[in-house]
Amino acid sequence: MRSLQKLFVPVALLVLLLFLLGLGWGMIKILEKSAATLLQSTKKVESLVHNYNWSEAEKAFRQTEKEWARTRQYWPLLIHHQEMDRIEECMGKIKSYLHHEDSSNTLAEIYVLTSYIKHIPENKTLNLQNVF
Repeated sequence: MRSLQKLFVPVALLVLLLFLLGLGWGMIKILEKSAATLLQSTKKVESLVHNYNWSEAEKAFRQTEKEWARTRQYWPLLIHHQEMDRIEECMGKIKSYLHHEDSSNTLAEIYVLTSYIKHIPENKTLNLQNVF
């Protein structure tokens, strides 16, 4: 009985560690999947803007906005609000540039948005650069 009591704390700590590692891994997978969906959607808009297909680009961007609306429901639990604010700002600018058919500014802002979206899962992944 006494030996079981001695093992309780190490086993409990091991279970807690495994739980936290699993939770962190799940969080990263969720971020990667949702970021990939957003990136795919923005790439479609980018391609349409390159071809000066403004009406289709606006339709594709509305789809991107829908994807973002779904994503932003749970991302506040996983990332800083400041990062989300940057994405929201980019989305607003892109919408305006698309409406005015301004290809250079639209593309520039899409590149910024893409950079922000790629940065989020990279920033949350556990690696030496993020630890130190």
